[in-house]
Amino acid sequence: MHQVFVLEVITFAMADSLQNRVELLSPARSANIGRVAIDAGADAVYIGAARFGARAAAGNSVEDIAGLTEYAHRYGARVYVTVNTLLTDDEFIEAERLICELHDVGVDAFIVQDVRILGLDLPDDIEFHASTQCDIRTVARAKELERMGFSQMVLARELSVDEIGEICKNTACTIETFVHGALCVSYSGRCYLSERVCGRSANRGECAQMCRLPYDLIDEDGRVLQKGKFLLSLKDFDASGMVGELLDAGVRSFKIEGRLKDANYVKNITGYYRRIIDKAVSERGLSRSSFGETELCFVPDVHKTFYRSGTEYFLSGKRERGLCTMVTGKAMGEEIKERSELRNGDGVCWVTKDGELKGCQIDGCEKLPEKGVKLYRNNDIEFERVLAKANPRRKIGLEIEIEEVETGFRITERQFQTEFSVECNHEEGRNGEKVIQAWHEQFSRLGETEFKADEIEIKFSKPWFVPASVMASWRREMVEKVRKAVGEKMCRKRAGRRMTDNDTTDAVRVFSEESMRCRYCIRYELGMCLKERNSYRGKLWIRNSSGRKFELGFDCSKCEMKVL
Repeated sequence: MHQVFVLEVITFAMADSLQNRVELLSPARSANIGRVAIDAGADAVYIGAARFGARAAAGNSVEDIAGLTEYAHRYGARVYVTVNTLLTDDEFIEAERLICELHDVGVDAFIVQDVRILGLDLPDDIEFHASTQCDIRTVARAKELERMGFSQMVLARELSVDEIGEICKNTACTIETFVHGALCVSYSGRCYLSERVCGRSANRGECAQMCRLPYDLIDEDGRVLQKGKFLLSLKDFDASGMVGELLDAGVRSFKIEGRLKDANYVKNITGYYRRIIDKAVSERGLSRSSFGETELCFVPDVHKTFYRSGTEYFLSGKRERGLCTMVTGKAMGEEIKERSELRNGDGVCWVTKDGELKGCQIDGCEKLPEKGVKLYRNNDIEFERVLAKANPRRKIGLEIEIEEVETGFRITERQFQTEFSVECNHEEGRNGEKVIQAWHEQFSRLGETEFKADEIEIKFSKPWFVPASVMASWRREMVEKVRKAVGEKMCRKRAGRRMTDNDTTDAVRVFSEESMRCRYCIRYELGMCLKERNSYRGKLWIRNSSGRKFELGFDCSKCEMKVL
């Protein structure tokens, strides 16, 4: 009868089925930040290539993306490359070459706005995701993009949970929603303000963020109703309290905005949502779409990094005045109750009683605001230092079983169902306890890999001795086999592209008289809704600091505002 030697058993649950997998999708300005996101718990990252991304200032080489992809795949995580600008006719050849190069280095999918890309001469197994720039707000639009061959799509940020649920019910595509970060005031893909004022197209990755600037609000008689206010600058999105509702609605990918943000921001926000999503996923019997557990080495706090006083405005479906607008285009951060909380190096800002925005760094500040004015810390120097030093560690737990067979030994990793046999003479060791201890020690030495040994079970009839160097070679072989299994387990069937010539007309946007179209409404926010009695019904304009005016139009049947 065989005797079983067990050093230590630690249970570790990993859902085996990926049919209902849930993805946390994090931004990466660079490949290095992409690795930070993976370490902090991201199931996927999105990153821009050297050209054709909607963040022109966040480009990366094919070589850098290849390195990130190799690293992500160790954990079953995925890499999506943004090719989400509208292309000119002479750019398609270069775009085709770039996509092929990135596909060859293992990139998992491409995020696309210009649907004509799907009609290029590309490998059939390339997966395409529809960008938020595709302006996906209806079931009809989602089904149209599904028919073209998109396998995943990120919905417009303005939709309510009910609207999102309706789209989820009516498409087989993976539905992705933003849950955190900056909110564009315009429907994505429908903003031309930057292009008209500065010649910098938001649909070409060159947005000048005109919505973050101050404007005067003027009526048809020339009266200034609001002066120098940030009338188009929205609070940041924070849907962390609605993850469960979104899962129940059918969302399977949760996206964090911020492809221009630094590593500390990505580390903090990814870690924050990782905990929330894990809890919600576990409660619903779903599974993560990548493998491993992360030790963050810090306590995440969304208020401590770039944060424009978050709101759930759109997802809640509620219309409450004052939730959406801001007094500044800069991050307000956390409200300070006691000035004693401040440290040298902290950044602070406040709005004076006259409505003027002021701010300073504590060690260089001549005068803090008078009493009665809210003071905000928009840079917590101590938290930034903690983040900079914190290096999240991500490990995939393994269940290792080693047993004797007639010709040698069989080594099995149960989580990923890999096994192999090695031929070796059985030689009984003199000190049974030390021999078994040596087996455990050798197969526990996974520190430089992405793995850790959660369980090692030795099934021997006798304490068989094998030289340490031989066991080490078997351990390395096991690691390589498990890595291959992780890669195979993360793969899913990719959508075939069914693009036709008729579909290409979708990509040719009609340049209308609108500079932007929004679900956000200045009239509503200021108590001048046309659906209410005694509301001001004259025309309104906004005027920028250089004196240029833009008329506001209102489609009350849809609760939409247009900047003309």
